[in-house]
This record gives sequence, C-alpha cells and structure tokens, in this order.
Amino acid sequence: MKISDKTMKLIIKEEEKCIGCKQCMKGCPMLDKFCDSPKELLGELNSTMDFEYSLPYSCMLCGYCTKVCPKEVDLKNLFLELRRDVVNQGNGKLPKELNIGGVEFHQKLSFSNLFTSDIQNLQSDTIFFPGCGLLSYSPNIVENAYNYLRSKIDGIGIYTKCCGKPTAFMGKDNKFKEYYSILEKEFKDKNIKRIVTGCQNCFMTIGNNSKDIEVVSLWEVLADIGIPNSRKGIGKTVTEEFTIHDPCPTRDIDIIHGSIRKIIDDLGFKVEEMKYNKGKTLCCGSGGMVSVTQNEIASAHTRRRAEEAKTEYIITYCQECVESMRMGGKKSYHILDLLFNEGFQDMEQTNQGLMTKWLNRYKGKNIGK
Repeated sequence: MKISDKTMKLIIKEEEKCIGCKQCMKGCPMLDKFCDSPKELLGELNSTMDFEYSLPYSCMLCGYCTKVCPKEVDLKNLFLELRRDVVNQGNGKLPKELNIGGVEFHQKLSFSNLFTSDIQNLQSDTIFFPGCGLLSYSPNIVENAYNYLRSKIDGIGIYTKCCGKPTAFMGKDNKFKEYYSILEKEFKDKNIKRIVTGCQNCFMTIGNNSKDIEVVSLWEVLADIGIPNSRKGIGKTVTEEFTIHDPCPTRDIDIIHGSIRKIIDDLGFKVEEMKYNKGKTLCCGSGGMVSVTQNEIASAHTRRRAEEAKTEYIITYCQECVESMRMGGKKSYHILDLLFNEGFQDMEQTNQGLMTKWLNRYKGKNIGK
C-alpha cells in the first residue's frame, strides 16, 4: 500500500519526535510483531513510502503508547491515518483478508429500524444513550438502569442507536459521517442538550462529534444521584474477591475512574487494582477491532491482561471488556450487573452467541415505548 502525502507528513513528524526509548512497547501487543522499536518502524515507513495493510489493523488504537511516551509520539493517530489510506486506495473497500465484513454488516443493522428506535419517552432535553454493545449484552439491565434514571431525572428519554465508532475506526470517514448524521438530525430535531452514555466508546465518540451537547457518563451520574438503596452494601455479604479493569477509551477521564470506585464502594465490594490502572490502563484486547482483523495478536493480549488480575473475578464497565476478560480465563461482571441484576452471582460466565446478541438488540429497541 502506498502512503499518502498527508500520512507521510505525520510519519516524518513522529519519527523526529521519537527517541527510541521503547517505553511504549512494554504495554503494546503489536509493536513487537513489526519492529524492534517504533523509531525503526517509522524510519522504514519514511524510506519505503509503502506499508502492509495488516500493520495499521494490528493496532488497537488505544493510545497507551502516547500516554507513556516522554515525547508524546502519537502512533494511534498515525495508524488511523494509514487505515484511511487503505480505504481510499480500495475505493472505500477493505481487503477481504481483514474479515471486516461482519463489522460492516453490524453497522448497517445498528442504524436500521429493525434493531433500533428513534428517541423514545422524551419529556425533557436529556437522553440516556446506552450504546449497542450494552444492549446486545443485556437489555434487562439497560431497561432497569433507564427506569432508575427516569425516577431521578425528570423526562429523560432513551436512544438505542449505535454511535458509529466501529466505522470510524475502520478508517471509513465518509461512511461514519453518513451514519453520524442520523444521530445529529435526531439530536437537533428533539432539541437534545444533554446525553448520558452507558458506553465508554459512545462517551468519546459523541463528545468528540457533538461539541454543542453536554455528554456525561452514566457512572458520573450514578455517583452523583446515588445508587439504588436496595443495592447499597450488597458486596459485604459476597465472599469472592474482585479486581477492577478500567476500559481504555476513557483512560484520560479521571472523573469516570473516581465515579466507578465510589459506586463500587457504595455497593460494598472490596476490589484490588490492576498494575496498569486508571490513566495507564491497558486495552482488554478488543480495541480497534483487532480481535477481528488480527485475532492472534488480540487473543494473546487478552490473556496477558486477564492474567494481570490476581483474583478470579473482575469488575469492569464495558461490555467488550467483560467478554474479553472471560475469554482470557477470568470470571467477569459488568458493573451494571451488580447494580441492576439481583441474580448476578448466578450468571453464566460464558459469552453469548451472535444470534442471542441480535435478539437482545431487537428486544432493547422497545425500551421506553
């Protein structure tokens, strides 16, 4: 694949910044596969002016590299630009070897009337945006969470569309703009001023693309209004030990880290921290759709991340992270399971199949009707 002029400028810029300290490689699952150091990789890209399409689709786009880099070398943005180069050179299509067809079909259905609804039950300027992943995981906890929010926030509506991030991270900018325009129109038509998100990806995507709307995480809201009285202290009777895993999309959002820990404290659970936590958390292995495009890399990193937890059980607040930790050999719960599923301890610790997830999405579109 040829490197575009725009991307080449980024490569030159980042190569000049990189000092070859390799700090980024300690937490990155893909750099070892392609180079001895990012300085070497950037130099090779600069000299050859081309690349293998598998390279950018091996990056989880989690941004850990920039977080630990003393010079703030931005490989995430660079690899995203290389993904765009692949899309542009394929006239909007990606190589079949990347196995991305399922993601494209997912995105099409995630904006269809078959599996989603327009904003429902709105009597204010605020909506709950749970995200497609959470709806596929459990429409029941989404509905329970929404009903609780509605008891505390007058007139809050619910919107069951996808935020479109998978399309954006594939490098398909034009298709993402097409999908996101559906959300923008609905926000404008319904005069939405505030969005409460239940997904870390949705929090970042909507926050970055709808600057005129206040976007807050569900965790910040729950920490503020308080958790249901019936759930306070339930963890004090639980004998299992837990470790908390912070999802990588909101690595830099300190208020989310604090809110999650306040909620867990109110629930009464005692948790251990990962070695890499909060602002330096590692990806669970599902970031950037690498579990689809380069599954071997993703699976190895998932096992590494899960093994970092010294306890058998993990609490997290992202559906993808829940499933990744289970695939890594741990038992894991979404924090909403603890809040809104009274029988959470009896849950099966196996990930649901594709058909079940779409059935959940179909059920979830009726929440609020």
